Amino acid sequence: MGGEMTLRVLLAHSVLWPNVARLAMAFRKAGFDVDVVALAGHPIHRMHSPNRTFEYRPMSPYSSVKEAIAASQPDLIVPCDDRVVGHLHRLYKETSAVGSRPEMQRTASLIETSLGSPLSYHVVAKRSFLTNLAQLPDVHIPQTSAIYGFRDLLDWVRRHGLPAVLKLDGSTGGRDVILIRTMSDVLPCLLRMRLQKSWVRRMKSFLFDGDVEPIFAPRSFSTAQMCVQSYVTGRLANCVVACWRGDVLGWAAVEVLQRGRDFGIATVVRRVKGEAMIAAARSIARHLKLSGIVGFDFVLDDVTQRANLIEINPRATQINHFPGYDSPDLATALFCAVRSEPVVSTASQQWKEEVALFPQEWERDPSSKWLSTAFHDVPFEEPELVRYFGYETISRDLHLNCSERAPPGAVPPHLDLFKPGSGT
Repeated sequence: MGGEMTLRVLLAHSVLWPNVARLAMAFRKAGFDVDVVALAGHPIHRMHSPNRTFEYRPMSPYSSVKEAIAASQPDLIVPCDDRVVGHLHRLYKETSAVGSRPEMQRTASLIETSLGSPLSYHVVAKRSFLTNLAQLPDVHIPQTSAIYGFRDLLDWVRRHGLPAVLKLDGSTGGRDVILIRTMSDVLPCLLRMRLQKSWVRRMKSFLFDGDVEPIFAPRSFSTAQMCVQSYVTGRLANCVVACWRGDVLGWAAVEVLQRGRDFGIATVVRRVKGEAMIAAARSIARHLKLSGIVGFDFVLDDVTQRANLIEINPRATQINHFPGYDSPDLATALFCAVRSEPVVSTASQQWKEEVALFPQEWERDPSSKWLSTAFHDVPFEEPELVRYFGYETISRDLHLNCSERAPPGAVPPHLDLFKPGSGT
């Protein structure tokens, strides 16, 4: 769909996360022309990496994605959050119907190229379907089931025991995860989760996060499926892979060292080889014939070293731009795949194993030790992104603790070693 010599990727994003910006930088470096559809207030519209940007309108989100695809005519679409995944699944269903016009059939083909087999869509969209993958080689999954009411939940707890966690499909960042510790918690936790699905939660998202889409598109939020999963103790970890028609071509894996809150996103991670996680990802990608970027969340058992899969994210995550061990970066892997060329590994910046994620860790704690001991993942090459997340203010505050003052606008001395090309 793009030109013969140049490949174009469309990154689609419906919230104000930094991952789409980091991904735009990575895809541009890999050789793609980069188009992005994102909220009007996202700094991606003022960055250098995208060739073109389109506005994602919360009051007409589905149309925003359709129009961006029509205008971009990309060779590949990469969803960067779960809402966009849902829009693409819906668009595929609409455009793949028998008797569809040729342009609709091309859109359906593009979505299938970008996400993989349509038979996988219902599996990756619902957390309760994880159990369907438990029989695959190298895949270990805690007991997980859909829940439709109090009786379902009570029966499940009696069979499988506690602790357990309630989860809501379509939620991100651990926002709709509730831990059930004792039998007396079962009913209160269920009622709390039902409240999460109600208009109260949607209004809270609007008032505190400025998220208006749940207000104007309430049905997808109120009908979200609940599930329950056995709580697994161990080390939190995750991996993200670039896959193409079921083959995993590139990957990055990390263990979580610090989180912003319980069940929240990681703010500091350690890069690892993650053989057990990658083996599980390969098995699932092969079985579901996945394409694109897919994330997998795990709990690593300290005793057995088993990687217990607790969630699949059929979209980009926050470590997409990380270099892998013995693996090409994700964007380069997909560039080679779309061009039907052998996947080659590119020389990448050498990072420390411990990485403080930007801007998550200094938002959690501006005085965190990790900001000076780990690789601080600050995208200095995109000053608009740095400026948007307030890093200039934070860096000035950090600089006040330094014995040597720097000129206005300069990077504080203790952060300078984390700039790209510094060899850390």
